Amino acid sequence: MAEEFSIRLAKTEDMKNVFDLSNDDTVRQNSIHTEKIEWENHVKWFENRLNNTNSPFYIIESLSEDFIGQVRIDKKDENIISISIKKDFRGKGLAPDIIRECSIKSKFNEIYAYIKSDNIPSQNAFIKAGYQYISSDGNYFKYKFINAHVYIIAEMSANHCGDKELAKKIIAKAKEIGADAVKVQTYTADTITIDCDNEEFQIRDKNSLWNGENLYKLYQKAYTPWEWQGELKQYADEIGIDFFSTPFDYTAVDFLESINVPCYKIASFEAMDYPLIKYAAKFKKPMIISTGVSSFDEIQGAIDACKSVGNNDITLLKCTSAYPAKLEDMNIITVKDMIERFSPQGVKIGLSDHSMSNIPAITAVSLGATVVEKHFTLDRNLGGADSGFSLEPNEFKSLIDDIRTTEKVLGKVDYTVNEKNRKFARSLYIVKDIKKGEKFTPENIRSIRPSNGLHPKYYEEVLGKTAKKDLKFGTPLCKSYIE
Repeated sequence: MAEEFSIRLAKTEDMKNVFDLSNDDTVRQNSIHTEKIEWENHVKWFENRLNNTNSPFYIIESLSEDFIGQVRIDKKDENIISISIKKDFRGKGLAPDIIRECSIKSKFNEIYAYIKSDNIPSQNAFIKAGYQYISSDGNYFKYKFINAHVYIIAEMSANHCGDKELAKKIIAKAKEIGADAVKVQTYTADTITIDCDNEEFQIRDKNSLWNGENLYKLYQKAYTPWEWQGELKQYADEIGIDFFSTPFDYTAVDFLESINVPCYKIASFEAMDYPLIKYAAKFKKPMIISTGVSSFDEIQGAIDACKSVGNNDITLLKCTSAYPAKLEDMNIITVKDMIERFSPQGVKIGLSDHSMSNIPAITAVSLGATVVEKHFTLDRNLGGADSGFSLEPNEFKSLIDDIRTTEKVLGKVDYTVNEKNRKFARSLYIVKDIKKGEKFTPENIRSIRPSNGLHPKYYEEVLGKTAKKDLKFGTPLCKSYIE
């Protein structure tokens, strides 16, 4: 039975174990960096790693030992993975499962491994973990992992109904049902619009949940108080779920930086505000941008705005800006087109879904979406500006389960043969007794199940040739039987 292991993020108390393993000669000789690490440098490096949330550092434990190895993923121009395992646990077949679990857990869309060209065991381990060979420079082989984990965002928005404790309950429930993140919005009525009663500041749409509302007054009711958000972020950190927000002006970005959110979301109606995008993107955190009211050129402009300040971590969300959105208006095939158009620029694609169905998200994931955002409430009867198109916990849990099942069904690119089942595939068999010197004909050989004989591709080549020996009915045909 294989050794069981568990994975957790590194802590300060792991420093000595990591240091000892890093100085292991057999680890260093298989590493890109072979110099011996001094303790002072190791301490500084380790502390920097613990504070770098964009580069996860995992500790591997087993039932028998607290520390059996480590896996690091360094987020630079590429996400690069490296693994080290203690001597006693090498050669036990643990590496592929450890590598795959850490790769999935990191939630990075793509991860690369660089392995010395003569390190065959490591190459095999990464291939078994689902990595695919990409290229070689002669010294190192490069492998790539596509992470199937879809990042699922529960959008709280105004569903806290002005109650901070309800906001915390929403965060706790999102964590409980398996969401990856909770998102809010950071604005005040004055930072998003002006207090004006002109006609254009009124919502006149009989199909809208907010028909008859004045924009300023609506935002006064719907906003999330800024003084809560640091506390909500801390609470989310404590229970282990990401918490971030949509900023609507520079002051909101500055505030969100002060509470150290992990990424920024730009709403559909701000996606053409390139100065705002640049201001948020300059902090080099992942940028998620909804495209619900953007033209193709405006979408490209948003990408260019991020890249102009050196931020290449961009996810575009296909979005239908209707609340709720009708299924016939979703046009989810656009996700596939966006992947084809924008992924060559290093951009990831997801879905911001305002429908009341799971089908759009599942379809988007099957087409390659890596992020799904959906509004979330504890109970639509509680009210809240967005409750009418938000999912309740049992509905959101169903969505998460469906997405995770879709991930499993999609799996990975795999052309390996199931040998257990292949034994029932076809092959060439003797179906009528044959005497030595007799010719093979369609009457005495056939392609049938099972697969013990010659491959059916040799059938035409064998016809007309003669038998070297007497062959009985039911004998699998072998090359040695052919004259």
